Amino acid sequence: MEKLKVAVISCGMIANKAHIPSYKHYSDLCEVVAVCDLNKDAAEQTAKRWDIPHWYTDTEEMLAKERPDLVSVCVPNGLHKQMTMLAFSYGCHVACEKPIALNYNDAREMFDEADRLGKTLLACQVLRYNPEYMFAREMYDTGVLGDVYYSEFSLIRRRGVPKWGAFHKKSASGGGALCDLGVHMIDAGIWVMGSPKVKSVSGMTSSYLARNEKDIVMSLAESGAPAGVFTRQVYKPEEFEVEEFASGCLRFENGGSMNFKTSWAVNLPPEYSMRLAGTKAGILLPEMKLLGTMGRYQADIEPRTFPAEAPFASEPFPGHYQLLENAMAHIQKGEDLLIKPEQTLQITAIIEAFYKSAEEGREVELSEIIK
Repeated sequence: MEKLKVAVISCGMIANKAHIPSYKHYSDLCEVVAVCDLNKDAAEQTAKRWDIPHWYTDTEEMLAKERPDLVSVCVPNGLHKQMTMLAFSYGCHVACEKPIALNYNDAREMFDEADRLGKTLLACQVLRYNPEYMFAREMYDTGVLGDVYYSEFSLIRRRGVPKWGAFHKKSASGGGALCDLGVHMIDAGIWVMGSPKVKSVSGMTSSYLARNEKDIVMSLAESGAPAGVFTRQVYKPEEFEVEEFASGCLRFENGGSMNFKTSWAVNLPPEYSMRLAGTKAGILLPEMKLLGTMGRYQADIEPRTFPAEAPFASEPFPGHYQLLENAMAHIQKGEDLLIKPEQTLQITAIIEAFYKSAEEGREVELSEIIK
């Protein structure tokens, strides 16, 4: 089986700490032939760091000269569609960072173009690959949970605004904490619930702290860069244009619901948790603790699991290894994708509906978005 030629667009943290290490691990399946970044130093240093033969500052030049089979799109959210469509025009498959688009119509156009050309488009919704979500989905698939009708999650950074890129600029990222953090949890939670269709979305956003606080001691790891960053843009609080806190509720067509809150900055304790209630049992994540009954008694069950022994557990972004392996197996051998296009399209519609709800102060039906 011939190796896939891979190129990476943008040489920021997620490219250097997730995508490129993943591809390098699968050197029997692929070869990273080139990287590209508008920042010449970032492109050159990334190529040298990872022993990649070519680097560019112009994406189209790279695609025209290198003709890669698979491209990782790691640019800010606002450029995902542009770079993905450009890669398609040069015959590439695409693994695109999340969210692949900021509105449903753009995402629909991207998948339609992939279908027209016979190419793969995969969103990097990597949280599903975490051991706790794999376990929870197994409990759903085997009937242990029964029908899951309620879920809730919190992904709270007390002070964790990412300050090394353009996350805080609306023109670049489209949104803040919801697009960066909440989208992962929403995707993983809906997947564990059996991928029900969403009926409506309610949301609220706020931005009080990031614009006004100065010199607060923060952790780079808690800001989303557990393995550090190599290059940074200049961060200015006065340029903060997106939400630092988001909360909301999804209602599903089957009668279920999901409540959530997520933040980059809020005066609440840091938290990472998801809880799901089913007709037979509930489950707490990341603890992987089951809540149910045994005979006529209420019972808490803690199965012996070994997440530390899960694949790539020691890596800062383990899910990318498994997701990109799945992408390459799909391209080379026709293996089924874990993340289906229709699921990614629904996530994009949820994002669009969430911000519409927050702006207009009302519940938004998904039928208003998907027409």
